[in-house]
Amino acid sequence: MSEKHYQTDFEKGLNTLEDIQMLSEFTVSPLVSHAYFYLSEMKRKADAMSTGQVSHFDQVGKVLDEKLSSIIEDFFGNKGKFKDFTFYKNTQKIDLKKWNLILESIPEILSLVTLFNYHGSVDVRFDDGRLLVSGLILEDGNLERSRKLIYVITRKLLRNKVLLTFNLEKTARAGLFKLDLKADLSHDDSLVYRVNFKINKTEQYMVGFSNIFTQYRAQIEDVKAVGEHNIVEIGSDLAVKHYMGLPELTRIESANKEILHFPFLFRPLSIILPMKGNLVTEAFSRSLDDENKRKQDVSKYFRTIDFFALFNL
Repeated sequence: MSEKHYQTDFEKGLNTLEDIQMLSEFTVSPLVSHAYFYLSEMKRKADAMSTGQVSHFDQVGKVLDEKLSSIIEDFFGNKGKFKDFTFYKNTQKIDLKKWNLILESIPEILSLVTLFNYHGSVDVRFDDGRLLVSGLILEDGNLERSRKLIYVITRKLLRNKVLLTFNLEKTARAGLFKLDLKADLSHDDSLVYRVNFKINKTEQYMVGFSNIFTQYRAQIEDVKAVGEHNIVEIGSDLAVKHYMGLPELTRIESANKEILHFPFLFRPLSIILPMKGNLVTEAFSRSLDDENKRKQDVSKYFRTIDFFALFNL
């Protein structure tokens, strides 16, 4: 099959899925979203084959995998800091570009880990571009004293499109907390989380956010449970509203809107989008920018927003 033919079939498939989503109830949205993603993955792999790209770098990947293991084992093997640790990793899907980001970011992430007073064993997991460090910590006031440093490290990682989030839970013992520290390195320039903003009947914008958004979808009950925190709502007309706490939403509104929650340590953030988005490849954004496409439909435009640069922590 020629590149022209599969590109045409790909765009027809996307248009059909869009029609299904517009005509169906909101309960079908998750299935349509999955279909978007798998169709886009087929297109991405077809593009790679047509350009003759090498899909695996087995030997280089093995060396980098061993380097990651060495860094983690040396760090958490420090008996003066950690009683014990377990380490699981899955690096099969990581390409060379992502490896470069991982090895650049790991020192910054581990410098943050040293700020916490761990009690007992620590569980370390690296899978699908996400590093998760879980364990019990004793809160001795150092967390608040290190607030500025945590802020600096978080901002530095954001500049490299790495998202640092925390989940801190109380335990039955006073002063002892369960901490999940997650460094999300899964941003992919070849994927776009696409949302259709309808300004009016004749004007609409396809807005592309980072693919990382799909990992932070949240239920309205979970966001309410966070309590008062910074919430940003982006309307269909692209107007932005700020709240301290979740605004009143009807059941239908909450079902149709996309609610995202980012559990930053000191200033959690939720984002409300006017409708649910879909994960597509960058190839689709390029097709929307094609000159012939613009001539055919001047009411649709595509913009990609670097939300990492917009976070106000």
